Amino acid sequence: MVQRKVEEEGIRIGKGKDKDKIKSIEQILKIEDRDEMLEQLVLYAVRNNCTKVKDIVDMLMGNDFIKSRLVSSPSITIDDILDAVRRLAHKKAIMLYNSSITSFKDYLKNMYLSMTLWITTIVTAVTILTIYVLPDALPWSIVRIVVGGAFVLFIPGYALVHLLFPSREMDIIERVALSIGLSLAVVPLTGFLLNYSPWGIRLDPIVASMSALSITLALASVYRAYMMNSVYRRGDEEDED
Repeated sequence: MVQRKVEEEGIRIGKGKDKDKIKSIEQILKIEDRDEMLEQLVLYAVRNNCTKVKDIVDMLMGNDFIKSRLVSSPSITIDDILDAVRRLAHKKAIMLYNSSITSFKDYLKNMYLSMTLWITTIVTAVTILTIYVLPDALPWSIVRIVVGGAFVLFIPGYALVHLLFPSREMDIIERVALSIGLSLAVVPLTGFLLNYSPWGIRLDPIVASMSALSITLALASVYRAYMMNSVYRRGDEEDED
């Protein structure tokens, strides 16, 4: 699924591209570091009018000259190429975008691209059902505490991370840690504001405010990602974080 989605993405050279002289295939294949060699091959393909990841994969996998020069080393696989593409995107040497998305409605319908909103909405719905449907008695009360605690300590920060860093690639440990940290900062602030509101700090206002906050942040993060996709698709410039 991930591979298919990545291959649908388009590519353009980013602002972090290498300013050196463009290397030939012969020069690239002499690079000893395999990861660097693969990244240079991807850049070579992009500079030779491969505007989609699928085009890059087809070009590199079907190049007989590359295959003949890699006899003494492991063959290039599709996963190797996709990993190189992701590394270059992380370095901002290239920009990835989905050329088939033309409206925000289409972006929302694509569960892969708007995953932040879908995950936030589903977890929020499950949390609400757990709180108001399950009885407040053992062992169900333990389930309510675990689900509610996970929601409060993770989901608001998770949505905020995607809003603040829409194009920054993080590993799962970094993303989880940052999500928890931001949740610990946002939740007390929300409670402080509720304390001085007519509703006060009670179960219903807390559930409503945290649900609304999380879904709003998730929706905003998806919209920002959509706008960035539109900028890349048009080939415009944008200041990155």
